[in-house]
Amino acid sequence: MNKNKVVKWLSGQVVKFLLITYSLIHLFTCLYAGGPATITGDKMKMLQKGDILEFIGNVKLVQQNLTITADKMKSNEKTGMVEGYGHITVKYSSGTENRYAWGDTAEYNKNSGSGIFTGNVKIKRILGDTTDSIDLTCEELEVFEFGDRYHAIKNVRISQEYTVATSSEAFYDNETKEIFLTGGPPKVVRTDEKGHSEYSGDKIAIDTKKEVFTVLGNVKTKMVMK
Repeated sequence: MNKNKVVKWLSGQVVKFLLITYSLIHLFTCLYAGGPATITGDKMKMLQKGDILEFIGNVKLVQQNLTITADKMKSNEKTGMVEGYGHITVKYSSGTENRYAWGDTAEYNKNSGSGIFTGNVKIKRILGDTTDSIDLTCEELEVFEFGDRYHAIKNVRISQEYTVATSSEAFYDNETKEIFLTGGPPKVVRTDEKGHSEYSGDKIAIDTKKEVFTVLGNVKTKMVMK
């Protein structure tokens, strides 16, 4: 092996070492304003002189109470923006509550802990101390404060045992455990062994802990007893 070939081979090994080192650093200790963020995957490509990292295969992003998985992600190391594609799954865990969301695409900012998920969005909220769950579907979902708050947009539908609520928008706050419905106008329909009832107004506040709701403004009700 001549001198030029040796130098070329050594240079290649150095580049491989640097890429592996950079990948491991990114894997364990990516620090952002929002706290440590970890991204893992089967394969990583460095694009645009290291400004963009592309992760492919079984990709997972973990930050605070939020975990996002996808088939592929692109992470902008300058802006903190992450784009996710294919089989998007979001998991939020806090205390006894677990919340899951699914969508087609995702945009998430590691610095602010905010993002938007689009395409066939579904959410399931499960309480750890019960088997109760709340299901929500919408066209777009905005998350804030690393999943502590979210905003569901367009064709919102919330389903729980005996109850279905619909609206144009819904806002949820993990601290208060309340969902606010606006636009449509919002409507709640309950059907059980006692009969069928409908409630609508300008706004509807649902207390998910007590499983009660309040209708505000231009209240209309319809009840059919069995």
